[in-house]
Amino acid sequence: MARPKTGQTPPISFRPPPQLLKDFDATIEEGRSRSDVLIELMHDRIAKKRRERPVGSEENTR
Repeated sequence: MARPKTGQTPPISFRPPPQLLKDFDATIEEGRSRSDVLIELMHDRIAKKRRERPVGSEENTR
């Protein structure tokens, strides 16, 4: 049976190596969460990849 909809995005988890997580946490400005920073980095990466695609590419139209 599926869980009821909560109106929130389901959580996603992963296990980075401990040193990577420690180094990442050291870069986060006070008052920001890991989640906020990771979402920002994901948006930046997607935008960068879109800019790298050649004009007229099928992938560019999605």
